[in-house]
Amino acid sequence: MISGLREAVKESILLKGLLGLMMISFGVWGVGDFIGTGGLDPSIAIKIGPKEITTNEFQRRFDQELTRFKEEVGPEAARNMGLKRSIANAMIQDITQTATVSAAAQDMGIVIPIQRLQSSLIKEEAFQNSTGTFDQSRFSDVLYQNNLSESQFLDLFASDLRHATIIAPVIANAGAPDYLVKNLFTYQNETRVADTLLVTVSSLTDDDLPTDEELEELYQENIGAYTAPEYRKVTALIIEAQDFQSVDSVTDEALRARYDETIDRYRTPSTRNISQLIFDSRDQAEAVRAQLEPGDDLSALAAKAGVPAPIDLGELTDSAPVATMMGDAYNLPVGQISEPTETDLGWHLFEVTSESVESTSSFEDVKEDIRDAMLAESGIDAVYEASVDVEDAIAGGTPLQEVSEIVGGRLVEIAAMDRNGQDPGGLEVSKIFDRANFINTVFSTPAGEASQLLDTPERSGYYVIQVDSITPPTPRPLEEVRRQVVSLWERQTRAAKASALTQDLLANITAASRLSDLAPSHENVSYAPLGPLTRFGEGAQVDHIVDSKRVSPALLQQLFSGKTGDVVSAPVSDGFVIARIKEINTPNPNGELVTVQRQIKTSVTNAMREDLADQVVKAFAVRYPVELNNDVIDQTVSLR
Repeated sequence: MISGLREAVKESILLKGLLGLMMISFGVWGVGDFIGTGGLDPSIAIKIGPKEITTNEFQRRFDQELTRFKEEVGPEAARNMGLKRSIANAMIQDITQTATVSAAAQDMGIVIPIQRLQSSLIKEEAFQNSTGTFDQSRFSDVLYQNNLSESQFLDLFASDLRHATIIAPVIANAGAPDYLVKNLFTYQNETRVADTLLVTVSSLTDDDLPTDEELEELYQENIGAYTAPEYRKVTALIIEAQDFQSVDSVTDEALRARYDETIDRYRTPSTRNISQLIFDSRDQAEAVRAQLEPGDDLSALAAKAGVPAPIDLGELTDSAPVATMMGDAYNLPVGQISEPTETDLGWHLFEVTSESVESTSSFEDVKEDIRDAMLAESGIDAVYEASVDVEDAIAGGTPLQEVSEIVGGRLVEIAAMDRNGQDPGGLEVSKIFDRANFINTVFSTPAGEASQLLDTPERSGYYVIQVDSITPPTPRPLEEVRRQVVSLWERQTRAAKASALTQDLLANITAASRLSDLAPSHENVSYAPLGPLTRFGEGAQVDHIVDSKRVSPALLQQLFSGKTGDVVSAPVSDGFVIARIKEINTPNPNGELVTVQRQIKTSVTNAMREDLADQVVKAFAVRYPVELNNDVIDQTVSLR
């Protein structure tokens, strides 16, 4: 949890790490570690040993995670059922691991003292300002953005500390064996040097022309490549709130009434700018305040007492979390320094440095904003009523054209589209919106039928799709694709010639042959040295450019499987390469490679520690079995 917040502050308060949920949903805790059951009480979603997660709590947390995911990647992606299940699985893993370790810690009698909780929290980089000092406003902002109360966060933070207390002794002495680091270092940084001949397919020419029989045979062998995909003719009816807004219904009297009803929205509350000094104990706070003299502000007091400069908490309303924690100190006169005040985070001296009074926007200033809001509301109400009429008409078999004439909205007609959303000319169909859902719905709806009502993306409205007709996949006649078939024949013919030439060259290469002497006698063959390069196809030095035309995974496999003097051959992107291995360079950890070897050691050590930690948690899981209420979980995921 806390590591997630650290990254959140570095990257985005909205936790961009959510994208990783798509890939880790079956990570540390596989599905097999859970006992799925529908036998739990409907009010319980998850049971971990004695710990129970209520259905309401599970739904709240899932809604929170799904909202964050939508904010990161957009609402359309969040509709995907597979992604929603991945989010749920990752959340379940987090809940179960936390509860399991907490239960184990409780059985062991592990308690996190308030002093350790406080000192650890103050040291968290996620909550420190640019000077490395704990920043109360930053702390409050992070909690607000992640929808956590202070008590909820402190419970999670304490859970993390308990987890560390249990795991730290297990992983403390884990380290990467030297032989493993050495082998990995050698594997990653070993290089090879070779002489190469490149036989280029594209440079070969062929004066022969294919016969009709050859073209027909090649056409039949590759008939799938010359088959037009299935096309569907589609009509879509779109109804959106903006098309159903009733301007006449929003009178000046209605605007004034709405303004009076919602006047609190247009009030800017009074605020107070607060600064603070924070201490570990009351005695420290009192000792500093005792040095206060008339005219001193908090900055002067801090300088006099030799403590860090005050932390500016910014402008706060009386309902802000920090203001609530301050208690009566929030209402101090401007410029007055509070008595020592205790919160869950320590002891504080507060000062109100400035204040602003409450203000209210006039009716004339917000009149048009109210009009827009009321028009939007009327449109939403009207489009919902229209959606009911559309569903009734579709259920009665009314064609979309007639439904449009009765209800309103606009029609979109697509003469032909394939599964990629392209027309027969291979161009994107510009009329397609809500692309993934639209295409999936088109190709899952039978001909002559209409789909269910779907939500329009990013707008308040609905749409329904009717599949008018289906044109099945149809092979294009040979004459229509003759040019493509001839091109394929030419490529295959040239490739066959290049392969034959490569085999001839290989047959004539002896131990005494110099590859550089063979190239001039063949117009379509070129010589070049290759390397030093790694088994990943990269140059040994940053400024060394590898000729990508002479490298392929197949050739790298051959080069790093052979020994000095071996002649190997493999296909590349535009032909074939013949290579003689000249040098095998085993790396030594010196110069820049010292850092590389150190990074490998660190990476392997961290991986081993993570594995050990995972094993400890899994061992505890045997004591505290996990039961899932699949009915509750499935319902939560499907209804969101």
